[in-house]
Amino acid sequence: MEPHGSTRRIGATASAAVTDLAHATTALDDPTDLYPLIGELLGSLRSLVQIADQLAHAHMRHRGRARSDDGDAALGAREADGAAWALVRTRELLDAAEGAADLASQDSGRVAWAPVEKSERWLNVIFLQGADAVIALDILQRSGPRAAIRHLAQQDYGDETTESALVNGYVYEGIPAGPTDHISDDRVCGYALIHNPRLGYVSLLRRFPGGPDDEEPSSPRADARTTPSRTPIHPVWTGSRGAKRTPARSVAL
Repeated sequence: MEPHGSTRRIGATASAAVTDLAHATTALDDPTDLYPLIGELLGSLRSLVQIADQLAHAHMRHRGRARSDDGDAALGAREADGAAWALVRTRELLDAAEGAADLASQDSGRVAWAPVEKSERWLNVIFLQGADAVIALDILQRSGPRAAIRHLAQQDYGDETTESALVNGYVYEGIPAGPTDHISDDRVCGYALIHNPRLGYVSLLRRFPGGPDDEEPSSPRADARTTPSRTPIHPVWTGSRGAKRTPARSVAL
């Protein structure tokens, strides 16, 4: 037999746990959690049905000890009867809820949730236009996209370029190309080249690993004591470091 008061402590603990679960389920980001949680709900409802039934019987079993606040036994017995019948009704409603939860469990168990498709992100390395783009566009025309990518990749300074793109908002969901742009995506090197000879610009982007939910590197502080390395991560050819470093643009005509 349980020690005096322990049943109440167990009840308080169970109530607190259910309250915590109610808070935890206000936002469910992973739908694969739904089926097992419904299973837990179903199990809890079955237990609640039993609890309500046992509480109703307990009121009837101890009916002879029932009194009102004034000590009236008849009134106390009447109140105990009312509580018992209300608990019987509670049991019936919980029993119906259990049946509904059982159906929900069966239906949810047949759902196959598709994985979240994260769009590929790209960050701007360099954007050149007009006279600044002449050399890159000439290399592109003479030697092809890969040679132009290798040339422009000299302006990629790794973490420094990444931090600059994050600070300035030059990170894109997908390659930000306009309808008249040409795209050359070099999967091996992880770069994408956007070029538009007609409008005279070229842009190099680097694939940025991760998705919208991943933590991004923190922005560099204004009072940073360290200076990022200015060594290009792909020092292929000799090139000027004075090229403009502005965001890739999409141009629609």
